Order: sequence, then C-alpha cells, then structure tokens
Amino acid sequence: MNVMSENLYDYEADVLVVGSGAAGFSAAISASLSGASVILFEGNQYVGGTTGLSGGTAWVPNNTSMRNQGVDDPKEHALEYLARLAAPQYFSPEHPTLGLPQDQYDLLATFYDQGASAIDSLTEAGALDLVAEVSDTDHYIQFPDYGAHLPENRAPRGRHLAPRRGSGFMIQQLERGAAEQGITVLLDHRVHDAILNEHDEIVGLEIRAGHRTVIAAARHGVVFASGGFGQNSDLLRRHIPGRVFGSCATPHAQGDFVRIANRLGASFGQMGGAWWKQVVVEPALRSPSPPSLWMPFGDSMIQVDRTGRRVVNEKAPYHDRGQVHLHYSASSRDFPNTLLFMIWDQVVADSPLDVPFRPPVPLQGQELDYVMEAPDFESLSELIDQRLTQLGDAVGGIRLSEEFPQNLHETVQRFNGFAVEGTDHDFQRGATMMELAWNLMERDETPNPTMAPLSSTGPYYAAIVGAGVLDTNGGPLINTEAQILGFDLQPVAGLYGAGNCVATPAGAAYWGPGTTIGLALTYGFIAGRNAAGEPRKSMTS
Repeated sequence: MNVMSENLYDYEADVLVVGSGAAGFSAAISASLSGASVILFEGNQYVGGTTGLSGGTAWVPNNTSMRNQGVDDPKEHALEYLARLAAPQYFSPEHPTLGLPQDQYDLLATFYDQGASAIDSLTEAGALDLVAEVSDTDHYIQFPDYGAHLPENRAPRGRHLAPRRGSGFMIQQLERGAAEQGITVLLDHRVHDAILNEHDEIVGLEIRAGHRTVIAAARHGVVFASGGFGQNSDLLRRHIPGRVFGSCATPHAQGDFVRIANRLGASFGQMGGAWWKQVVVEPALRSPSPPSLWMPFGDSMIQVDRTGRRVVNEKAPYHDRGQVHLHYSASSRDFPNTLLFMIWDQVVADSPLDVPFRPPVPLQGQELDYVMEAPDFESLSELIDQRLTQLGDAVGGIRLSEEFPQNLHETVQRFNGFAVEGTDHDFQRGATMMELAWNLMERDETPNPTMAPLSSTGPYYAAIVGAGVLDTNGGPLINTEAQILGFDLQPVAGLYGAGNCVATPAGAAYWGPGTTIGLALTYGFIAGRNAAGEPRKSMTS
C-alpha cells in the first residue's frame, strides 16, 4: 500500500512498533531512549504477547549480574557454546567463524556483544530488574544451561536472568518502563500491512482497530515484533516437518509478518524451525494451549513409541525432546514418533508434589479424562489402542503395533535394570546438570535420582503425548542491525524485526531457560535504537 496524503493519518510517530512482548517493549523503550516518539500496537486486548504467557526469564551471556557475582564469561568460550548448539552440523572449533557462515556467526557475536548492554540500559531506564542465578537457591527448581554438561560451556550457571523477588513479572516491568517513557500503547490494533513511499521506504502501517481500518505514519522506522505462527495451523502444515499438536503462543501468533514481509520482498530463513516442547495430545485437540511437559514428572516413568520401545531420554530438555516426534523414518516412510505414550506407576501417581511440571500426572483425587488406568500392561495396551481408535483421523489413524504389549514388558524390564544400576545405557537419562536440577521427585534409595524401577504390579497409567511449540522462530532474515533483508540481502529501508517473527539468530539452539526472551530483548533493543536513528522519510508517494 502507498501513502497518498499526510492528511489521511490517524496516528503519527517517529517509530512504530508492532507487538507488546519482550521484543516489542524493548524496541519501543530503546527508541524512546534514543529520543524518538513511539507508538506500540498490540493485536490482543492485553499486553505481553507470548512473553506474558511464559516463565518471563531471559538468557543473556556475559550479563552484568553474573559478572558482579564473580562468574566470567569470555567471548571466545561463550561463542563456542552458542555456535555448538546453533549449528551442530557445521560447528568446527578451529574455524575462524566456528564453521558457521559469516552472517550467522556475526548474529551470535552481536548477541554476546550487545545483550548485556541492552539489559543494563533497560535496567537503568527502570524497565527491568533482573538478577542472575549463579549458585543454588532456595527456589524449588534450579536453572543451569540446558547444555551445561557440554565441554564448550565454560559458564553453565549465571546466564539465566529472572526478576528480582518482589519486582513483578518481567512483562509488568517492561510495561511500567514503557509508561514511564511516555510510550503510547494501543490494544486491539492488529497490523494488516506496511505502507511504502515512492522510494520503497517503509513509512507507515495499515491497521485493523476493532471494526475500523486506521493508518499510522512512521517518520523514521517501523519495528515488527509480532510473534511467530505457532497458532496458525495452515502455516504450521506448510512449513513444519511432522505434526504439531499445540502451542503456548498468544492466539494472535498467526504469522502476520510472514505475509507482510513476503509482499515486501523479504528473504526468509528458519521457516521449519520452532522452540519445541511436548504437549498432552488429547487436550491439545480441544484447546490451542494444552498442558505442556516441560519436564516429564516422576522417576518410575517412561515414554514409548507405538511399538512399545523407548526412543528418547525422558528427562532431556523440552526443546530436544519435542523434536523426537519429528523423526522421519526412511525405511517405513513415515513419522514413527508422531505420538509417544507416557507410562507411570502408582508410586508416581501417589506423589504429593504439587508443582507446575506435574501434568499429565494428576494430583491425588484429581481425575483427568486423558489419563488411562489399567491393572496390568496388557490391559493398559488395550485401553491405549481403544483410545487411538476413538481419536481416529485426529491423530492420523495411528494404532499400536501388535508387538506393543510384549515390547512394553521387555522395555520396562530393561529400564528397571538401568534404574537399579543407576545408569541409562540407552539414552543417558540423568547424566546432565539440567536433568538433575529439574527432576523434582527423588527417592533416597535410587543411585540415579531421575530413575526408579516401575512397580512389578499395577495399576499403571498412560497419557498420549506429541510435539508442540512455544512458538515458531522462522521468518524474514535480519542482519546485526536488526534490519529486515530483501531478496538481494540488502536492508528494506525503514523496516526492522526482532523476536519470533524473524529468523532466529539461535538457529537450532536452545541454550538455556529464557533463550527466546534474551534474544528478543537484545535484538528488540537494537531494532528500536536503529529505527530511531533512521533519517526522516517522505510520507507521500
């Protein structure tokens, strides 16, 4: 769309920001700190985006709080860890850019170089109050890096930043900070398109405000921080391998920027990527935000495929575990792990622990219709297969193999032997700092706290689990200035992006808790500052 007259504008500011999650608020505050007037548009009727629905913590290397507590995070070593997980297929520690293309390496280096200063600037502005967890705390769960055990990780604790006690949730902090900066925040304003002038520069936005269409003019630049397409089933089918059963993204995570940026001639990347997790499948078929398995609960608990075999370390980080469902078998020409079956015994069911990580295991006295109970493994197998028959096409017609009951018996016996010994020879369950920190349920007599033998007698319980996403993380490519890149890999004038609506600099990585928000805050801050610094543009065509 092109602008015809300055008199048509309903709103006007130096910088327009789309989205009120971590990336959006960071961009808006950064632009304001740079002297720009800012209007922030949010499609929902509340602020926060997916950040507001998350744990609200940030993962930032070499942050000031960790350094103040005596933890060093030198750039050379930190980048090895970042690159090792971002592109493991290309990682080469002896290569000048660690085996990565120069542009991807530069994005990671920029995250290291500017992440801490972005947090410091937001803190000084009164928009954040975060502290690093360097040592054990009295919280019920600890937060080391998800790759804390890797040799490339020289600072396994300290990059995780959480709100200081009593300071409020992160999104509340950012909202207060935006208000103190005098930033206008408009809710129920869903951006439909970008507006260009005669020089193909982005100079405004076309917006649906309730039942009206309004026009907003940007004198300097526009920042998109509108989230991914985690709630858009059509885009998920088109771009994501395997089957996605649910997302914890905001309902407006519909991929609006994919459509807008495509029309503007942007280059795209990471379109098959997401921040992965596991979800409980049956409630996922009824609700767009089903229960998530951040850490499968219990020690005498396993997950098996439709043949009755274990295929995953049940205590692995959710991002890694969720991707097991996407495995494609060239021999069977299908996705054999689309569904897995979480199975536990009465000891796990009787645990009194009431923690957020407990689903799908009900609390004592709680009944959940997606949990199956049977006196023995044969009966449990029959119940699972009957449930799959009832679900039918909703799960792709998947059924248990005939060998499931026998294989399940053998799998449990093998797992029980590992639990007694204390070593999981198949999937190394319980071998990392993160798995031990997030385990929660432990027994004094087990050598490996994440594992205990399943009882030799029932009842036994089961729930069906599948892949889910926090949100997708693919979209238009950005450079180290957070500028959106066109087909020629040159910046689209006046257009910036950050957060889940752009191709994430993280690639395949999920470095630790708060990775998504750490990147969003950093690149949002860069985007807002640079958008404010753009030259003033002609508004008319």
